[in-house]
Order: sequence, then structure tokens, then C-alpha cells
Amino acid sequence: MKTQVRLLVMAVCLPLLGFAQNGVQVVLPEAGSKTLLHEGWFARRAAEIGEDGNRLTSGCFDSSGWLQAKVPGTVLTTLLENKLFPAPEFGLNNEKIPDISAVGRDFYTYWFVRPFTVSSVNSGTHVWLNFRGINYKAEIYLNGKRVNTTTHEGMFLRQTYDITSYLKKDSVNVLGVLVFPPDHVGVPNGGQGGDGQIARNCTMQYTPGWDWIQPVRDRNTGIWDEVSITTTGDVCVDHPYVVTKVPGVRRPSDTKQAPAYLETSVEVKNVSAQPKKGILRMVYEGRKLEEPVSLQPYETKTVELDRQTLKNPSLWWPNGIGTQPLHQISFSFVMDGEETDIENVRFGIREITTRKNPHNGGREFYVNGQPVFMTGGNYIDSDWLLRLSPERYEHDVRFHAEMNLRMIRVWGGALLERPEFYEACDRYGILVFQDLWGSGDCNGAWEDLTKLDSRERRWEYPDNHALFLASAEDQIKMIRNHPSLCFWCGANEWPLAKDIDQALQEDILPRLDPNRLFARYSTDSTFTRNLLGDNGDGPYGIQEPEWFFTFRSHPFNPEVGSVGSPEVESFRAFMPEKDLKEFPRNGRTRNLNWRYHKDLGYGDHLERYGELHTIEDYCKYAQVVNYDQYRSFMEGWASHMWDWYTGVLIWKTQNPWTALRGQMYDWFLDVNASLYGTRKGCEPIHPFYNLITKKVTLLNTTVEEKKGLVVKAQLFTRDGKECWKEEKTCDASANGLNDLFEVPQPEAIKGVYFLKLTLLDAEGKQLTDNIYWLTTTPEDYRTLAELPVSRPDIQASLVKNENTYKGKINFTGDSRISFFNRIKLFDKETGERILPVHYSDNYVTLMPGDKRCICFDFCSELPKERIQMVVESWTQDKVVIDDWK
Repeated sequence: MKTQVRLLVMAVCLPLLGFAQNGVQVVLPEAGSKTLLHEGWFARRAAEIGEDGNRLTSGCFDSSGWLQAKVPGTVLTTLLENKLFPAPEFGLNNEKIPDISAVGRDFYTYWFVRPFTVSSVNSGTHVWLNFRGINYKAEIYLNGKRVNTTTHEGMFLRQTYDITSYLKKDSVNVLGVLVFPPDHVGVPNGGQGGDGQIARNCTMQYTPGWDWIQPVRDRNTGIWDEVSITTTGDVCVDHPYVVTKVPGVRRPSDTKQAPAYLETSVEVKNVSAQPKKGILRMVYEGRKLEEPVSLQPYETKTVELDRQTLKNPSLWWPNGIGTQPLHQISFSFVMDGEETDIENVRFGIREITTRKNPHNGGREFYVNGQPVFMTGGNYIDSDWLLRLSPERYEHDVRFHAEMNLRMIRVWGGALLERPEFYEACDRYGILVFQDLWGSGDCNGAWEDLTKLDSRERRWEYPDNHALFLASAEDQIKMIRNHPSLCFWCGANEWPLAKDIDQALQEDILPRLDPNRLFARYSTDSTFTRNLLGDNGDGPYGIQEPEWFFTFRSHPFNPEVGSVGSPEVESFRAFMPEKDLKEFPRNGRTRNLNWRYHKDLGYGDHLERYGELHTIEDYCKYAQVVNYDQYRSFMEGWASHMWDWYTGVLIWKTQNPWTALRGQMYDWFLDVNASLYGTRKGCEPIHPFYNLITKKVTLLNTTVEEKKGLVVKAQLFTRDGKECWKEEKTCDASANGLNDLFEVPQPEAIKGVYFLKLTLLDAEGKQLTDNIYWLTTTPEDYRTLAELPVSRPDIQASLVKNENTYKGKINFTGDSRISFFNRIKLFDKETGERILPVHYSDNYVTLMPGDKRCICFDFCSELPKERIQMVVESWTQDKVVIDDWK
């Protein structure tokens, strides 16, 4: 009787309020396009429903009592958007959200439902429902029928379902997805990955917490990535593979290039019960290549097309070496003059080769025949709750390019990023060191009392090896065409289970991507091993600037890190004011909030600049230390380029939440001085001061010699008087270092003095400068407080085009030193920061008479009159500018 009543209510529900009777209309796309299914979702805890999926998706859908759902998103992001929990990035709020290990998996097991209507479906058209990522298990229902007869499992495995026969063409369709958390959620006991049980799943490992993040309470359960609908005919085109060969040694400046070669293949699949014949067609820049193909019912074939010669190709180069032209190629299947499916691929013409350096044992990478000294950073993901977007990826990758970095390592304890991330890397010339899913912390690299299972048991993680390999195969196919993808790495700091490792080495990668290096793990001797036979990574704390020039680390260190405290505005955005008064002294953190947000500590480095009275003092000194730390970091490593090192990757360049360590920009996408110290130290052609040899050295990490350059060096007293200078004309050898001259230490100065290096081209145009604050009193910079007041002239202009602003700031120094000018933008009415903003430089020091032009851009719907610029400096009161030219 209860069943009959329920069915009766469902039958008459259409006119009632609270029912999603109309759904959102989905326009079926043409072959080769997709319609995103991201709006109009509802969510509710499964335990509250009392319905199975067949009944829930039959008839009309009653949305009363359901939450508006965030898709793509997780259960927790839906709960947060509905204000059921406070923002976990702020203070100790994350402790107010129940952890799945305490409340059980049912607490975060949710239904996601999406009513929709469709336009008519043409005869012979197949309609496909595509999920690019569900974590962790899912049952999928449509209109009272189960779509996936086998429960989906695995965070990274894509799914595609033919839903043509399930669709209603003349009424509302109801799609329901029941999402279950990972089987083994783990306990966040303070260990890396908690008790390690999370690694028994094929999912991201950091969600129970790490030494840079607190636990993600639902372990990121949900439909976390793109959902779409596509259409095809009876033959589908899948998994195109585009490989370019660029023989010989090329130069970016050459206007006439020798030929390159294009090798392509693609899978074609007959999804019908009848044999099919047709033409596989490839189109590239006006040329067309066709291959006849016959397919038996439900047969899949991989078709290799003839190799193509590319005359005078436009080559793709890494950041700081050359440009990044991208090209498009399309693959389609044609039957009876109609395209049944089409796949488009954007690619770059480049070839990456590699070898071990015979002198130091580090891995070298060659792009188009040229050796590339690798400077880069470790990257976790954009956001710990997987609030990912192409726009945020654009900012993430652009920040790395603005630091003059050439490589991003996508770390194995997180996830393989979405295609939009690699598209951004393609555009900016950032090579990708791609880990798969594993970390030595969880997978048994060492004995660990925080782990529940033995080390030997953890060597066998995850539990489902077949799922891991299927996921790897799928994701390799997803991103292998990106020119930015440099090489594959099995896991972080420890190899994967033996049979997984073997299958990757001997089958999957040789079959799917044989042109890229595979390293078994990030510290594998295949990748990095010094002459003493050591391989590894680290350390991770603040160092004396001189240390970077003297400590001989691993020849290609995949992880070495330092501090990265954000600016005061970010502190106030995630920490209560009372806790900001208890900032660390001499590197010791007593406040719970600072510890909770994983403060790394500066030792006594901040106190070297003066006494700390307020959070403003703390941030003021932290930024000077950040800048000097990372500039020294990159200059020290580069001072031994090719001799000791082939590359180095910073741990880390960003944080996916509000952490207090290892970041050049924070979770809010606000920059700090670490970014600009790194940017300065990684300039492709860069004059620097070796803190050990006391010599000025000219560094060139490009692949071409630069002739007739002029390097000028000047020493200044604190009152801005020049007390020494030297100048030398020289050539900068490709991929080389040129020691030029020594810099004396001034005898008459006690405390801080300044060294300015200026690089000019052969025509006398300034290319860059590099300004150091040095001291004759070791580890004591307190005399910076004695700098006279300096008021440079500041002129600013701002132009808006739609919602994009571009501006310029022109500084003209007076007769004094204007030290460490930080630029930031605000909404004048609300006082809120405008973020993110991309500056061509920041934290700028002007020597007497210097002129500097800073360009910046950002997106905002604010009118121009509400944009306010603030310049803060050590040597004058803050300047506010809102009278834009």
C-alpha cells in the first residue's frame, strides 16, 4: 500500500511547487562538440531518501528538501555552498566539520539528481553521457533504468555511456548518480596521509592530511570533474595520438627550419550491431589524408596514418627559450559523405629527448636538440576541495611562467590534473613532470608508526591493481598529446607495487606513449643519482643565503623547499585578529592557529631586520626574507649549472589551501615576494652576485649566445651615494656562466649597503637590473631602518576593455634609495583586494634616479573609479592612487 501511495503522488506531482518538473533543456551538440551538464543539479544524503535509483529517477522528481548541488564539485562543496558548515579555510573552522572517519561513510554518501529535457534525436544518432571524474564509487540511473551495470570505481577513470535508448524525447528526463566515498577513508592521525589507509584506494592520498594541509573531511567524495553530453553516429573516433619528430639541433631564432615529421594514429569503434565501412580522414593546415576502414560489429581498431613531412615548421619551445606556437589537427570518420564523429587535437611541434649527465648523474632534457636547464616547482592542485576551473588553471600556470620557471611537477599524492591545466602549460611553455598516484609516505618507503599497516603490506597498495592500471591507461590517453608533457613518473619517492611498476614499464607506456621517459619514482636513480651513489630530495626549511651556493645537493633535486609566508591581507582573510597578535618569535610557534595552518618558521631570520611588534612587522620582514631566500636559492643552484646540477624543483610553489609554507602565491591567488625573488633569480639572461666567490657572474640559460652585452656594477651607501663601480663588455655563452669581476666589501660602511647590477644590450638598452642589500655586520640588517625617506614620482594609467584591465605604473626615483615598493590593488568602496593581479614586477627597489615601468593586468567588473592602487615601501608612508590617467 505504501508503494502504491508513493507512485500515486509521483504521478500527480507535475503541477506542484517544489518539483523540478521542467528540468533544464539540454541542446544536443553536433558530432565533435559537447554540451556541459553542470547546472540544475540537486543533492541529498542517500540515507534520507529511502528510494532505490530505479524508483528515484522514474516519473517526475520532487526537489523539496534537496540541496542545490555543486557539479562539478564534491559533497563538501555542496554543503559549504548551502551554508551548512563554515568556510574550512578560515581559522579552526575545519574542526567544525565532521570527519568521515568519525561519522562513517554514510554521512557523505549522496545522491546527485539532474532533471533535463532534450531536443529530438535524429535516427542513427548515439547520445553519450560522459563523466570525467567521480570519486569514488557511483551507480548511475536514468529514467528508472540503471545505466552502468557495473558500479563505477576509482577517482581518475573516465566513464562514457550510450544513453540513447534511455532518453525521453517528449518529457522530462531524470538522471540520478549515487556517489559513495572511498572504501578506505583512513584516520587523520597526523601522519602523511593519516594512517595510510587512503592509499588502498585509487584516489588522491593527501586528503587525510599532510604536513602542509589539514584533512579534507569528505575525502573529496563527489562528481568532481566535468559532466557532458556528446553525440556520434555509428562509428566513434577516440584517443588520437599525435607525435612530432624534430631531428637535429635547432635554434629558436632561425627563420628557416629543416623539416619536422608528424606521426598520427587514432582509434575507431563501431558501436552498432552491423558492419560498417567508411573513411578515416585527417585534416591539418589544408592538407587532407584519408584511409579506408572496415569494422565488424562492435569492433575497435587503431589506425596508423602515413607519416607527414612538415616543411619549415614553427617549433614549440619551453618558457624563456622560444615561443609556443600551437597547431590543430582533426580526425573524423566519414560514411556516405557524413561525419559520424570528429576529434580535434591541439599540439606543438617539438621533440624531447633525454640522457643522464655523465659528469654529475642528473637527468638532462633536450628540446629540439637543445639542453634545457630545468628550474621549476612542485604543484599540488589548485584547490584542496577540487574547485577547479580553466580560469584558475590559467592563473596558476601563468604565475609559474612569470617566475621564469620551465617545469611544473604534478605531485603524486594528489591527482593527475585536468586537460585545461595542460592546455595552459602548452600556451606558457611550462614542461610537466607528471607523477601517477602514489607517495612513499603511504606506500611504504620507510617504517612509520602513524601507519596502520606494515611496510610490507603498504608496498602492495592499492588493493585493486587492475583498476590502477586501467586508470593509468585512460589518463595517459587523455593528456599524451600535450607538448608540455615532458615525462612520466610512477610515484613520489618510492616505486609502485611491483606488478604495477612492471606493467607501466613493459606494456602500458611502451604501447601508449613510447616517446616519453618513464621514471619509476621521483628519486629513482634513473632520474637523479650523484657520483657518491646518493639519490633523494630535500631539505625543506629556511637556509642561510650562502648555503645555496655551497651545499652540494642531488644533481636534479625534485624537491627542495623553504618558507613562503603570505602578505598581511591574506593573514586577515583566514586567521582571527587575536591569533595574529601571537605570531612566531625566533621561529617558535606557540599559537594553535599558526600550527594548524602549518607554519614552517623563519628561525631568527626576521629578527635580523628588527623587532617584531605587530603582524605588520612580521609580514614586512617576512617578505624581504622571502625575496632574498628564493633569489639566492635559484642563483645558488644556477652557479653550478651542468657542473653539479641539471635542474631543481622548488617544494612548493603554491598551496591548495591557506597554509603558511612553501608558496609564491597563496590560496587567494595573492602574490608574495617569493614569486619575485624567484622571478629575478631565474631570468634567462641574468647578472648575479655570487655570495661565496664575491664575483659578478653572467648567467645565460637560453640556448643561444648573446653577444656584446654590458654588465655594470655599483655599490651604494644607505644615503644613496655611489662608492664603487665597475663595468665590463662580454658575451653570454649559450647555457653557460661567465665570471666577470670581484666586488669589494666597502671598509667605511658599518651595516647595510647596496649592490646594483645592470645588464645592457649592445645598443645600450637596459635589459634588467638586480639589486642586493648586503651587510658588513653578518646576519644583521637592522640598519635598513636608517634609510632616509625617499619619495619617487609615481604615475599610473589604467585602461579597461570589457572586463579586462591593463595598467602601467611608472616610478622615477629621487636622490635617495626607495626600498622594497610593494604594489597592490583594492576596491575603493569595500576595501577588498582585487585578485588575482599579474604584475611584470613587484617589491621593487629603486636606486637614486632609477626609472621603472611596471605593467599589470586583471579581470574585474568594477568600474574604473573604484580601482585603487596602494604602494607600500620601507622608505616612505604608503601612497594611494585612484586618479588614473
